[in-house]
Amino acid sequence: MGIDETSIIDFVSVDDANNVNLTISDHLDWSAPQQHLFLLQEKINTYCKYVENGQLYDDYPDTRDRRPAIEIIFFHKPVADAERFLDKIKSILEQEGFSLSWGLYGHRTKEPHT
Repeated sequence: MGIDETSIIDFVSVDDANNVNLTISDHLDWSAPQQHLFLLQEKINTYCKYVENGQLYDDYPDTRDRRPAIEIIFFHKPVADAERFLDKIKSILEQEGFSLSWGLYGHRTKEPHT
């Protein structure tokens, strides 16, 4: 599993706030930022489709009434272009009923904007 396997859901969990967390594990460095951002966008699209087509609820029926929250765990600090991309995608996803957060492995996840 990982960012380079864009058609696979890495992790699904439920948190204390009653969200269903769909976690993306991003182990790649940022030596090829445009390719990395493309893979990230494809992976996020896969996660959105997984929820929108109902597959999440077929696989995990107890998540049906929970807000989908996509969380990205980076192993390498995102470059500035990636931060801008994530902020833009975050606002788009929020309009679609998702939340998006991200952080570095071993550190607190970036809190959703309010």
